[in-house]
Amino acid sequence: MKMIELLRKQRYQIDNHTAVKLCGWVRKKMLEDKNCYKSKFYGIETHRCIQCSPAFMWCQQSCIFCWRVLPSDIDAKIEEPNWEEPEVVYEKILKLHRRAIMGYKGILNRVGEKKFNEALNPKHVAISLSGEPTLYPYLDELIKIFHKNGFTTFVVSNGILTDVIEKIEPTQLYISLDAYDLESYKKICRGKEEYWENILETLDILKKKKRTCIRTTLVRGYNDDILKFVELYERADVHFIELKSYMHVGYSQRRLEKKHMLKHDEILKLAKMLEEESKYKLIDDAEDSRVALLKNTDRDISVKIC
Repeated sequence: MKMIELLRKQRYQIDNHTAVKLCGWVRKKMLEDKNCYKSKFYGIETHRCIQCSPAFMWCQQSCIFCWRVLPSDIDAKIEEPNWEEPEVVYEKILKLHRRAIMGYKGILNRVGEKKFNEALNPKHVAISLSGEPTLYPYLDELIKIFHKNGFTTFVVSNGILTDVIEKIEPTQLYISLDAYDLESYKKICRGKEEYWENILETLDILKKKKRTCIRTTLVRGYNDDILKFVELYERADVHFIELKSYMHVGYSQRRLEKKHMLKHDEILKLAKMLEEESKYKLIDDAEDSRVALLKNTDRDISVKIC
């Protein structure tokens, strides 16, 4: 399949419907000892984090800012796979991750044996690589297996499958909220009208969750009027909000231009505007990733998970 061939050229490790890819920040940590913004914000060890997906090609949306290759980019038809049991997917994720990390064994003099061994034995899983993870029918069981084995978990979802969102309980649940009304949703995320209604329902579900975050990817000229999001943010009452600039990388370069990226000082300006008009307070930022973190002043919870 052409899409799988393209993803493998991009260094995806793929086995059936499961995929792993080393985050660019893992490479920076291994070679330059630099940490990602999730390490700065939440205390996660960058080189001990797996970036993976149990449904790497399947998503209900075709977001214009997505850096991954989408079926719509190459006119590909994707059939639903025969979903494997969560125990099988868990083992495959670890195996694929370790296969990718083994590439650093040949340069131990640069990486260091301690860091290499730690990377081979990860402690955190970001289920956010590509595709929509809630489409995997055993996501709840998979998360529980990771927790049972001592991992912390992040799940990043588009929020469409409300029944799954209600069921799962990762260490931190992210919902991508990149539109502020139906019109902007169709333009940015290119999803169906009923999907937008589901996302609004998900916002209400988030109030009952243990640890939640809304991530908004801001695209200049599309959704950078942050005040239009205030009502939705307040409705969700999440613990954290991440405001992040669109990045002009990967296949998104075929859909958008460099001018659609926001500068970091612009992200900070929007975060401060949001702070003035809501109960969310700006508490951290990471310039390299053009991202700002805001915390709900009404829901006290530790920022660090590790």
